[in-house]
Amino acid sequence: MCEILAPVGNKQNLITAVSAGANAVYLGLKDFSARKTADNFSLEELKYAVAYAKTFNVKVYVTVNTLVKENEINSLLNAINDAYACGVDAFILQDLFLGKLIKEKMPNVTLHLSTQAGVCNEYGAIQAKKYGFSRVILARETKISDIERISKIIETEVFIHGALCTSLSGHCYFSSFIGGNSGNRGFCKQPCRKKYSYVYNGKIIKSGYVLSLADLCSQKDIVTLKDLGVKSFKIEGRLRSAEYVASAILLYKSALNGENVSLNNLKTAYNRGDYTRLLGFGQEKSFISSNIQGHKGLSVGKIIKVVKDVIFISPTYDFKVGDAFKIIRNGVEVGNGTCLNQNGKTVLKCHGNVLVGDSVNLTKRVDLLESLCIKELKVSITVLVDACANKPLTLTCGDITVSSSDALELAKNAPATKQDVINSLIKTDVYPYEVSVDFKSFDGKSFIVKSVLNRLRAELYAKLFYGKISNITYKIEKYTNLCITENGCNNSAIITDDFNYLESYDNIIYAPQDYNNVKLPHNKKVWLYVPAFCSGSDLEIINKIAPHFHGIYGESYWALEYAIQKGFKLFAGCGFNVFNSQNVNELRLNGVNEFCYSKELSLSEIASLNSNGFVLTNGAIEVLDLIYCPFSKNCKNCEINGNFELVDEDSRRFPVIKYKLSECRFKVFNNAKLNYNYSGNQITDNRASLSLITKGNLQKGIK
Repeated sequence: MCEILAPVGNKQNLITAVSAGANAVYLGLKDFSARKTADNFSLEELKYAVAYAKTFNVKVYVTVNTLVKENEINSLLNAINDAYACGVDAFILQDLFLGKLIKEKMPNVTLHLSTQAGVCNEYGAIQAKKYGFSRVILARETKISDIERISKIIETEVFIHGALCTSLSGHCYFSSFIGGNSGNRGFCKQPCRKKYSYVYNGKIIKSGYVLSLADLCSQKDIVTLKDLGVKSFKIEGRLRSAEYVASAILLYKSALNGENVSLNNLKTAYNRGDYTRLLGFGQEKSFISSNIQGHKGLSVGKIIKVVKDVIFISPTYDFKVGDAFKIIRNGVEVGNGTCLNQNGKTVLKCHGNVLVGDSVNLTKRVDLLESLCIKELKVSITVLVDACANKPLTLTCGDITVSSSDALELAKNAPATKQDVINSLIKTDVYPYEVSVDFKSFDGKSFIVKSVLNRLRAELYAKLFYGKISNITYKIEKYTNLCITENGCNNSAIITDDFNYLESYDNIIYAPQDYNNVKLPHNKKVWLYVPAFCSGSDLEIINKIAPHFHGIYGESYWALEYAIQKGFKLFAGCGFNVFNSQNVNELRLNGVNEFCYSKELSLSEIASLNSNGFVLTNGAIEVLDLIYCPFSKNCKNCEINGNFELVDEDSRRFPVIKYKLSECRFKVFNNAKLNYNYSGNQITDNRASLSLITKGNLQKGIK
């Protein structure tokens, strides 16, 4: 059975998602969540959320999808253990190798592999299954043909609506390197949503929000995805409103049934530059939202008159006081405003340089949630009351019974009435019950202390509500660093597009700009650079040339399984995001002798791992891996024959390299080159494609 999976950033959105008909929800804990700025859930709040969802047969998945440092592993294990005791159905994890550790310590825990892990082909699916994952959340760029193949190997989950990352997920370091806020650690500041220009041969060829992608909408594609074997359809948006959550759920439940429902409610709730399809169906012209950043809203009319700061529009729209709007001209926001009550009249007050003919877009509708007819769900229960003198007061619901410690006494003046009891029991506090009351026995002569009755009511409803939670926990032994020490080996490697250019390094990692036209190595230890994203079509090209190299330098987890099956040696690159000793151990156990630590670790954190891996020390630092064309895939008229630049509003210049597999892709590098003379080698060549990684004992002199 397919599921609609809804985002839940807080309790209100949980209630809304369940009431709107979501089959499952995903939410984050206070720690280890990739959406740090969402409200997220404490352990006590999680316990309530799971119990609430289970009351209505809705599953709960918890995101623990950040990269985890060595000194955080024990905290992660304990957090998962505690959350599992709350009855969580599955945990979403980015770190593939930590999945094995978690399954060893907590065998019954269900794991889903995050989109941050970059599963985009069948090798990633096979590997995820091998490491104990029961589902993969596919990279948003995954090709349709690959989705079908992967779905035959392991259960798949696909994002169907919401924000798209400009970089391949898990391989974006833009926020990390330009501001110290790692997206892989839940702190992304979204620098991709700012204005930039593309400059080629000294000429600006595109400007605006050139990295900002339109929101995804799969209304027309969800049935196709279902037919391909996808089981879970995921809505992005743990930072969005309850109106957004409800509108998206209702839209996609209808779409899954083949119904074509208007997008108007969803556009009003949140709409970044209208919508685009999954990249796997092919890149649309609407893929990049270069004019408007943020919520664009729903177009409801055009300005026909402006009187000072009040506008009039046609056709007329039934604005309510508190509604908000934006003014759009030629696709660009030029003003905004709100609907106010002014001297008893409803007026549209605006700010900005607005003109007759500008479009008015509704961005907030105060009665939207109400108009969706979403009512909080309730479960009907019957409470049976036994209230007679000389007997304990007893309340029963189903197989749960609670009783007072003392027997009731005959009333001296005013005995309790049935209505008194009913009035107390219909108060359900935070519990989603609709209560009817029956009386097993009631003598009408007894005195019932209100506080006793209220306490019993709370006890009964709590036992009923939390009764499905098992409270099962595992005994978690403390994780200690048991890194496998490897033999000494070559201590330098350089990533380059010309392996004949530099002869002074132990390893050459050849990253061709066109994989269809490569130089073959001779008498040199040369590794073939294999990008993080490779579709089945890309791998057909890689398969032909990789046997001619010493091995492959892989930038994503799936490269390990690919290397094993093809019999290639593997150099695990920075894209493996090696963050902890568990990562190191798994690579060593699989015979990987060369690996590179994550470029987001400090030298002291690397030293704490007590292993001898490679470290990025000189040259270019890749910060974005773009799996789409920044120029609307206008291949026939493309003039980009070499490298170009991305320039921000402060004139910082970020080199961009175009490379080609089955289609063109693009890598964006940091504007500042790394220059750490750890190895004694330094790069003097100024090309953006050159990156030096070196190896040695980092424990010496590092604090």
